[in-house]
Amino acid sequence: MIVIRVPCSSANIGPGFDVTGVALSKFLDLQVRVSESVEPPAPLNCTLSYEGEGDGSDDIDLHPERNLLTRVALYVLRCNDQHEFPIHTSVHIKNDIPIGRGLGSSGAAVVAGVILGNEVGKLNLTKDRMLDFCLMIERHPDNVAAALYGGFVGTYLSDLNPEDMARKEIPLSEVLPTPAGGLDTGLKPPIPPTGIGSYLRFDWAPEIKAIAIIPDFEVSTAKAREVLPEQYSRADI
Repeated sequence: MIVIRVPCSSANIGPGFDVTGVALSKFLDLQVRVSESVEPPAPLNCTLSYEGEGDGSDDIDLHPERNLLTRVALYVLRCNDQHEFPIHTSVHIKNDIPIGRGLGSSGAAVVAGVILGNEVGKLNLTKDRMLDFCLMIERHPDNVAAALYGGFVGTYLSDLNPEDMARKEIPLSEVLPTPAGGLDTGLKPPIPPTGIGSYLRFDWAPEIKAIAIIPDFEVSTAKAREVLPEQYSRADI
């Protein structure tokens, strides 16, 4: 059995808007098995089960073509000439991260999906290369870098040449196609450029503890960003 654990994260720490993130102690856990069952294979050779608490858990789609985590894993696999999961792959998701509450639940799912693709595909990707795959999907590096590397990190996007920049900015719908095209959907996805983002790990004093105040309502990242002004005065900065 393969066990994957990814922490939640809080980003935009202090003045580090879209730059700093810190991993916290709530986790998304995956238990992955590839069996030799004689049963007919499931769609894309993968079955999903889910265990989680809180609002939104009942809405988790467990079809591998529609679940974010497995779509990310399939993207990684297909970039490496593997169209489906290994036959009879089962993934049990145990999620302790509140969904849509500002603790990086989607970032954790993206990181877990990239790690899942790397593990079942036996790709031996480095963490830095896995970050490239994460940043093709989750375009801001703060949450995914904290979830991938752990600890308190500062992140930035690298200066890419025009060709790589065009590839990095391909619309998300072309990176993770919606399941409308049958077996050929996403067969040749855009391979990430190398070195899209970088990170620095900062020291974190053990005396400093994090307390997360979790709202009882869901707010998407896009909606939360809409309340921010387009410009700030020098005094505010």
